[in-house]
Amino acid sequence: MAAELPTGTVTFLFTDVEGSTSLLDELGAERYAQALEEHREIVRAALVEHVGVEVDTQGDAFFCAFGSARAAVACAGDIQERLAPGRIRVRMGVHTGEALVADGHYVGMDVHRAARIGACGHGGQIVLSPSTVALLEPEAFSLADLGEHRLKDLSAPVRLHQLGVGEFPPLKTLFRTNLPVPATPFLGRERELRELVERAQEPGVRLLTLTGPGGTGKTRLSLQLAAELSDSFPDGTWWVPLAPLRDDSAVASAVANALEVEEEPGRSLTESISSALTRKRALLLLDNCEHLVEPVAGLASAVIAACPDVRLLATSREALAIGGEHVFPVLPLLADDAVERFFARARAAGASLGDEQRGVAAELCGRLDNLPLAVELAAARAVALPPAALLERLSSGLDVLKGPRDVDERQRTLRATNAWSYGLLDEHEQRLFRRLAVFVGGASLDAIEEICDADLEDLLSLVAKSLVRQAHVEGAEPRYFMLETIREFAAGELETSGERRDLRERHLELFAGLAHVLREGLEGSESGFWLARCENDLANLRAAFMGAATSNRRGEALVLAMALATRHFFRGRYSEAEDVIRNALELDPDPVASAMLYDRLARALRVQARPQEALDAYRAAERALEGVPDRGDEWWEQWLAVKLDEATFFYFENRLDELAALVRELEPLVREHGTERQGLALLHVRCQYAYRLERYSLSEETEALSRETYTRALELGDADADFMFGFCLLWRGKLEDAEERFSRGREIALERGDALLETRCLVYGAIARRRRNDVEGTREHVRVLESQDELHGYPGLVAANAAWIASRDGDLELATAHGEEALADWDAEGLAGPRVFSWTARFPLLGVALARGDVDEALEHARAMLDESQQPLPDEIAAALSAAVEVGTTEHLERALALARSSGYA
Repeated sequence: MAAELPTGTVTFLFTDVEGSTSLLDELGAERYAQALEEHREIVRAALVEHVGVEVDTQGDAFFCAFGSARAAVACAGDIQERLAPGRIRVRMGVHTGEALVADGHYVGMDVHRAARIGACGHGGQIVLSPSTVALLEPEAFSLADLGEHRLKDLSAPVRLHQLGVGEFPPLKTLFRTNLPVPATPFLGRERELRELVERAQEPGVRLLTLTGPGGTGKTRLSLQLAAELSDSFPDGTWWVPLAPLRDDSAVASAVANALEVEEEPGRSLTESISSALTRKRALLLLDNCEHLVEPVAGLASAVIAACPDVRLLATSREALAIGGEHVFPVLPLLADDAVERFFARARAAGASLGDEQRGVAAELCGRLDNLPLAVELAAARAVALPPAALLERLSSGLDVLKGPRDVDERQRTLRATNAWSYGLLDEHEQRLFRRLAVFVGGASLDAIEEICDADLEDLLSLVAKSLVRQAHVEGAEPRYFMLETIREFAAGELETSGERRDLRERHLELFAGLAHVLREGLEGSESGFWLARCENDLANLRAAFMGAATSNRRGEALVLAMALATRHFFRGRYSEAEDVIRNALELDPDPVASAMLYDRLARALRVQARPQEALDAYRAAERALEGVPDRGDEWWEQWLAVKLDEATFFYFENRLDELAALVRELEPLVREHGTERQGLALLHVRCQYAYRLERYSLSEETEALSRETYTRALELGDADADFMFGFCLLWRGKLEDAEERFSRGREIALERGDALLETRCLVYGAIARRRRNDVEGTREHVRVLESQDELHGYPGLVAANAAWIASRDGDLELATAHGEEALADWDAEGLAGPRVFSWTARFPLLGVALARGDVDEALEHARAMLDESQQPLPDEIAAALSAAVEVGTTEHLERALALARSSGYA
């Protein structure tokens, strides 16, 4: 790609070698490669002489740009003249238009138009567009008028010219066709178009039907497909629009009109059509068949049976279900393609949009399911309403999106296109369609049958008609869902029907019952299964919770809140957990329930590095329990849960005095009133206190306590057992054993879907590998961690280990960046946890400082690592660092660094 591209009015030149495959077979690989290289040298030499820019080269094709139309045409002529004696034959197309540059590349329809013109010619031929010819001086070049042609971009006919007077076959443009000229250029379906072209050319494909709900762009895609296939059908490519028809008998008449077929005496019109096409190679596109499926299927079957060289394309919201049919579901646009289409259509409508609006445009398109029709309707409104305003107004109803006056009435608004589909359903299908709107994000068949009183055949019919989609979930029953734009229309119909209140009540009861089961399941040994179950219906659970909260159904709301909060903790979505808990607290639950919610809230706040708010939440939980006169088992279980969590809070905040006092208070109370799991929790807290007290330079006694805790945890099926014991073994220097525990702990975390546990195992597993000088093993752990979207309070340790890897790679800049990132994280307010391990970042930074000759900075890192707040280093390393600090010489620092490197510290 050239560094500087011509801008403004630019002339594009496309070249392509004709018959490259057959020429390769004829010449052999070596001679062909030599000929191809000579061809490239000729093209590039001519570009230099005529001040052209080589924009792109793919295989044997060139894409070039010129600031002058005359220079482009002269260059093309020179290339053909120089190539004439050789075996390489090149077709060329030249077109002049406005150059739009994005990310260093030309974009826009003029580039596509130039490529189309280049592709329609033959080897040795140069085809010029009218815009290029208009810029050439009269008599400057010898031109031949090739007449008007339709290109495969489906534009209106254009008059093409040829440079020179050579004789060539007819241009490969659209011939014998009634394909309409679309109002807008083809954008964003290139991948599907390539796949469809391949499918349509497969043996045995007689009918290819594009299916999908209204607004997915089936018609535009099928028209472009027909144009791409037209070369293979010398007897014509014909389009039959069926949307305006209302009478079954009119189908054959519409096809006959398109083909100019007269009804033969003694034959039906369908038989006459088949007779006329019997010996022809033609392509027939039947567009918008959904309301006339039976008569279209009958005609298509007749044509397939009688006309072996005729191919049929169809668009419909459901398949025709006849022999020889292949179905291609047309899905919404990819997110990036939807945004590009929005920008293109909005700019065409006169809107002024900058790249800074792409983010909100992507959100807008996603809100519209990336449906082509919806995106284009939104773009049409962008002149008056910028993307942000459109996004805000969508909440008031989809009719805010209205299209141009000249489009089919069915597609003037999203509501109109959905109403068209709804009107084609029978009464039972309509009832199920609108009832399905009660679900958010889809549902299982069981849920649909229970809430909607659904008949399976009606549901499958809605799937066949592209109004409902079926999604297969691994290890589970299929789920059924609607695109959100369709669901919103169905919700409006549900409201009108008067059924909404009853359906919402059924929905709430079903998912509150599921939440009750989930709450138990998520905390048990099969939490992975129940988490997957929760994920499938997460949107429904959220909707049920909000419904319970707004109708003050406290019992259901609390059960749903706890299930959702537990899920959010598993996934590391702490702010979501906080939101749902605060919403539940606003319902004024009973004291024990309030304490439970405040306890969960405190945990969410702690891991979000908001310690004072977390402590306030613990205090609120205690106050909620203080006023309860009947202090039975339930009260004690909740009070101990709060206090044990508070002890863990003191551990993470390094508040040793308060932690010690709380441990002393809890020991007799847990023995007397606690559950088995609370007894285990107290053992964990005692281990945590020992870790802090010994500053993670652990004694045999602490290892023994940790081993006792591990044994008890295994008995109770505690998921954290392996991680907690591995953590102790790491700081006892038993690195291989620690790695084994972390590896097992991670396996359990992945089975459970526990994001926090997985992160902890990876973080400290990386340190264990580092301590063994396993650079690649540490790198792999860090790579996995850096790919995650949440590090659950451990970004400092991840960055510190990344700094160590960079220092071992000799990348001083990267080591510095990661090391400083780690220190900045530990210096942040509210983060007291891993800063005791600052050596993980400071040793790499000390090495960088020495490499740069900055002794003062190296000594600063050494002093910081020797501070009493830090984990003690091995005696030999600590002594070497102390000597270096005392003497202040490079030699002592380098000795300390060498010792630290030998054991993975540096």
